Amino acid sequence: MILSIRSRFGFTLVELVTVIVLLSVLSVLALSRLGNVSGFERRAYYDEVVNALRYAQKVALTTGCSVRVELNTNSYRLRQGTSCTAITFDRNVLNPANRATVYQNLSPPDGVTISPAASITFTPQSTVTGLAADTVFSVGSLQFKVFQNTGLVDVN
Repeated sequence: MILSIRSRFGFTLVELVTVIVLLSVLSVLALSRLGNVSGFERRAYYDEVVNALRYAQKVALTTGCSVRVELNTNSYRLRQGTSCTAITFDRNVLNPANRATVYQNLSPPDGVTISPAASITFTPQSTVTGLAADTVFSVGSLQFKVFQNTGLVDVN
């Protein structure tokens, strides 16, 4: 009778060891997954570039002034003219998140480049100048397409 009462109040050594082993295996799997953030960084940078182009299109449509996007192999930048009739793009577009910093990237993750390099302009008429035709851009191994006639930025 004493053994039956005692066994109700705790775990056996086998149960405790089993739980510890399972938690160890799960933590090893989770840490190895979180330790490899380069894939996440590459995807985040791709999303950042695509969203920058989409934002440039929206700024051109809503302000009535063209927005130029300068894409280099390792950077991008959004610029607008000081007036809507200006041909030069000398004013930086501000980041919509805080309206204080310039909308451009600092640096891509290691091994990620943008290609082809281009200087494209989104117009208030929903067209894109600076492209000879619809163009596929690559950011690392991911791609998106910019349509010349509509300014649509389409991801695959």
